[in-house]
Amino acid sequence: MSEYVVGQRWLSSQQPELGLGMIASADNRQVTIYFPLTEEDKLYSAQNNPLIRLVLNPDEEAKDVEGRVFTVLDAIENQGVVLYSVQYQGTSEATTLPETQLSFHTQVNQPEQRLFSLQLDKPSWFDARASVMEQKHNHFTSDRLGLCGARVSLLDYQINIAQQVGNRIAPRVLLADEVGLGKTIEAAMILQKQVLAGHAQRILILVPESLIHQWLVELLRRVNMVFSVFDEERFAALKEQDINPFDSEQFILCSVESMLASNEAQTALLASQFDVLVVDEAHHLHWSETEVSADYALVESLAKIIPGVILLTATPDQLGHESHFARLRLLDPARFTDFVTYQSEQTQYHALAELTEMILQDMEQHVAGKDVLSTATNALIKQQYPDIVFTNSPECDAMALIYELIDHHGTGRMFYRNTRQAVAHDSQREVHTYPLATPKTYEIYTQTMLETAEEACFMHELPDFLDTWTTIDPRCEWLLAHIAEHTDKTLLICRSARTVLQLAEYIKEQTGLHIPVFHEQMSLVERDRAAHFFADPEEGANLLLCSEIGSEGRNFQFCRHLILFDLPMQPDLLEQRIGRLDRIGQTQTIQIHVPYLSGSAPHTLLDFYHEGLNALSYTCAVGSKVFAQFATEINDNLLAGSGTNEALLGQIGALTAQFNEERQSGRDKLLEISSSGKGLVEDLVEDLSNPVFERELEDFTHLLFEAMGIHQEINDAHSFIIKPTEDLAHAIHGLPDDGLTVTYRRDIATAREELTYLSWDHPLIIELIHTIEDESTGKASVAFMADKSIPVGAFYLETLYKVQADHHGMDNNPFLAATPIRLLVNFKGELLSADDLPEMSKVSPKIARKLLPALQGHIEKALAKSAEFAQKRADVVIADSQYLVSEKLGNEVTRLQRLQAINPSISDVEVTTLQTQLDQTMQAVSQAQLHLDSIRLIVNNP
Repeated sequence: MSEYVVGQRWLSSQQPELGLGMIASADNRQVTIYFPLTEEDKLYSAQNNPLIRLVLNPDEEAKDVEGRVFTVLDAIENQGVVLYSVQYQGTSEATTLPETQLSFHTQVNQPEQRLFSLQLDKPSWFDARASVMEQKHNHFTSDRLGLCGARVSLLDYQINIAQQVGNRIAPRVLLADEVGLGKTIEAAMILQKQVLAGHAQRILILVPESLIHQWLVELLRRVNMVFSVFDEERFAALKEQDINPFDSEQFILCSVESMLASNEAQTALLASQFDVLVVDEAHHLHWSETEVSADYALVESLAKIIPGVILLTATPDQLGHESHFARLRLLDPARFTDFVTYQSEQTQYHALAELTEMILQDMEQHVAGKDVLSTATNALIKQQYPDIVFTNSPECDAMALIYELIDHHGTGRMFYRNTRQAVAHDSQREVHTYPLATPKTYEIYTQTMLETAEEACFMHELPDFLDTWTTIDPRCEWLLAHIAEHTDKTLLICRSARTVLQLAEYIKEQTGLHIPVFHEQMSLVERDRAAHFFADPEEGANLLLCSEIGSEGRNFQFCRHLILFDLPMQPDLLEQRIGRLDRIGQTQTIQIHVPYLSGSAPHTLLDFYHEGLNALSYTCAVGSKVFAQFATEINDNLLAGSGTNEALLGQIGALTAQFNEERQSGRDKLLEISSSGKGLVEDLVEDLSNPVFERELEDFTHLLFEAMGIHQEINDAHSFIIKPTEDLAHAIHGLPDDGLTVTYRRDIATAREELTYLSWDHPLIIELIHTIEDESTGKASVAFMADKSIPVGAFYLETLYKVQADHHGMDNNPFLAATPIRLLVNFKGELLSADDLPEMSKVSPKIARKLLPALQGHIEKALAKSAEFAQKRADVVIADSQYLVSEKLGNEVTRLQRLQAINPSISDVEVTTLQTQLDQTMQAVSQAQLHLDSIRLIVNNP
């Protein structure tokens, strides 16, 4: 009886593009195959043909004719036709599927099947697959994962935060670096590391509406993360599709305002599942024991159901310690339940900060060969912190000791705050004040009509001056003179949108100039357009008039002149204004211009800021705390209109100095150390800066591009142009038809934004790696070698295996990353060194069709020996992985359990989550399987 049976599925080795065919008829001489993909019948000889029988093996994945994915459990032949027992994705039951129902797109995927069925590729593809697997394993098990791809300068404190927080499962932290130090960048790097490490798949970011576009651009530009912006319009459109709109995208960015505007949107948002929540400008979330704002309530509800929470604020104490406590309460409500207890806890950090200072002094004064710690420091540690185990010696790692002290008794795991002083941000400020005569109308009004200090500071906003103030206020004429004298870009910030619009109209009337404005009454698109016009170095405006919203979140560091047309009544708002220019990366001296009316309330406020707090020339972290102490006296002095109270000014200066000193000796000193990463990340930063990795990637991409059909040509000394060719094997999502201009160098990428920065973390590189891994191309190949010392027809068999833990959702776990095993055996089944690999030449398909059947029995024996060798190595890999899991995760669980007894910043959730990860990872590693990925047969033909 013929081996061909109607209904069987066969492939053509000569025309794989026909897809999977089905036998329509057969006899002893001929067989007719119908190919559904091309809707044609083809006639073949029954004896000599290029046909390959497709039989799926257990554990193989495939699709049925409806496109549903299944896994093969078993295969039974019934009258020549195979019946498969399969399990469809998302189900737990076995189903019978006849081979007639297989998708006609199905291909042969098993390497040995492809080899013996003559589904062969170029021998060089074997090297490509091996290189891809090796490089992927190296990167996904490296500390560089998620950090090497950010288009940023490598700053130790940012790398420290991204590494520490990004490595955690469900991190819950408050990022509170001073204005301009890069909190958005830190958050973006954390998110990238969370995603690449497999800790997060879905992310929700809530920001003020004015910052939507900035976040969208920064995430894409800095870390290549594409977020979907959700507003009322998009929500309404998706709602019509009868789905939860927030389930439609992986990464979502939306404004707090748009969510608060719709109860329906809030309900849908809370019903969707996210892994990480990010909230920017978190100081706007108001909470007290008697009143909770709507935005705080929304974030609190989300924080209860989303495992990871990252809050951002540059001013953690802007509204007092109670407001700061409220944000910590969002992160860990179980711990932060009582504000009074929280306040008393803060005082306990002073002793630890003093001890830390003693250790730092000992480090500075250390003499080689002597114990690092002084006798007094050593004794104090043992007395106050007996749980800390260390040995004082010449080799004592004092920085490690400091971090252990902070870890045990400090604040570092939940709260990060870097300051300009701590990170040596050395931008300079020059302050220019311009006293102007106070109009008589203002003076009379001050004496009789004012009721509050706020009215005294913003008289131009009062109803009585609504339409006339620009004609009487000398600051307006001063502004015209400033515009005429300065051609450099200048940012003007004042409190209200009305003032912005009136100034713009005044300038237009007086000069004919159309000055761009930026305020809260503009749409998001209008604001972005104004900001971009101002930023344009060639055709953009030299002046931007901005209301208070411009001092939150926006980056204007390309500008060095700042006009404070009025002064805010909160010191932190003043720093936010200056921080729009005074940012990491600012290379110029910032020129701060303050026009003021002599003898007025703004004059007094300027004295308090400039002479009392010194908040214009330098960052003042204690300004709000000082102003809170003298709130009544300051308000009375501002309202009196009698000039600055010199005694009060002196008291403000003295208290500022006192608070600054206390700040350096309490919680903030510990935060400074734990946030900076000093002694922890220097090696990692050096590793990230190593140009060797850039060159390795460049070499690797050449191999990838050649294999995939991507053309690369030199653009200039530091960049290349890559384009898809007609030979492109598969559509690549990250590569447009017109190509990309790319660089592999971080320094070039940060200087030239028009270039795409290719790194090991870039989505295009990851997509290419996954494409090659997932495809069958290169899984089987045959080559000739010429070695006269061995018989003709003798062969080498090169195999590539991977040890992989098949655990859904943990693919990127560094302990579970697929580990390649590359082996070379000879025709006797003897293991050889890779150094024995000979030079190779191609084998024609015609010769291969004769060669493989003749050698099949010998090849199968050699393959069996190769599998034995591979399994022995796999056992070692699994054992090593189990040891690493126990060493790292196990020790971390033990450490957290020990710390939890003495440090309340360690939550039950954190310990439980890590224990669960340990259990799951250990189980997955122990069940790791060895898979044959590809085969290369090298036959001797001298």
